Amino acid sequence: MSQKPLKIRFATRLRKNRLWSGLTYVTGHELKGKSWIFIIGCYNSGTTLLEKILASHPALGSLSEEGVMLTDALPRPEDFGWRRMWHRCEAEMAITASKEASVANHIKRHWSNYYDKKSFLIEKSISNTPRILFFERNFRPAYVIHLIRNGYAVSEGIMRKAAVMTGNEFAKHGHYPIEVCAQQWKRSLEVVEEAKSKLTHFIEIRYEDLTERPDEVAKQISLFLDIEPFQRELFSKSFTVHRTTAAIVNMNGGSIDRLSREEWEKINVVAGRYLKKFGYFQPGK
Repeated sequence: MSQKPLKIRFATRLRKNRLWSGLTYVTGHELKGKSWIFIIGCYNSGTTLLEKILASHPALGSLSEEGVMLTDALPRPEDFGWRRMWHRCEAEMAITASKEASVANHIKRHWSNYYDKKSFLIEKSISNTPRILFFERNFRPAYVIHLIRNGYAVSEGIMRKAAVMTGNEFAKHGHYPIEVCAQQWKRSLEVVEEAKSKLTHFIEIRYEDLTERPDEVAKQISLFLDIEPFQRELFSKSFTVHRTTAAIVNMNGGSIDRLSREEWEKINVVAGRYLKKFGYFQPGK
């Protein structure tokens, strides 16, 4: 049973910025003449790293944190008791078609308090992946970058990092079952597969390429956005992601090593089709 949204979720944050959370009155200003970059993908796929790399480019502006945290117009899975698990409350997070224009206007005004004056604005919220067609219709031009990562590593990362919320059906276990985590990875890919033909500007990249050949991926992205190339010295820098500072490196190995044979088999049962589709499938560990 889904929990009711937390009505005071943004009260303190928005009050500090003189915003009212009732979606009737907000300060801020209209964001006109902007190009939008939406980074989407599953949890633990490297989207935060990608966002930080892109934000280092002088032409690209970024929010101080995930966009869903800076507006009350976008329900989060946490509002329904599901941390790092939006596929279990996907319907509750949907935006009603008749309200799209109003919701989009409020989001832009909320976000205008955090963006700088750059012409390209980056937004990275994992829970916006199932809402990407809403952004395509209401934030134009929209450039969508989809990041894919090895499903075994992603599933293990979600299971290890997601702090299950009190009241959730899995709270007594202290973590989500590995098969539920694999379902999240699978559903994320399904949603993007269904949406990408309707996106005007869409590019798909892999975490493994981003971490092993960041210069090549950055060149691909700069061509996609039609901006100046990224500075080469960027790729020798360290980035802080979730309080850990490290150079750009493929972290799949540790996650894969932590999986048991039984967990591996359960991931294959749930997500075998997409593991095969993207070349990650292995029959056993």
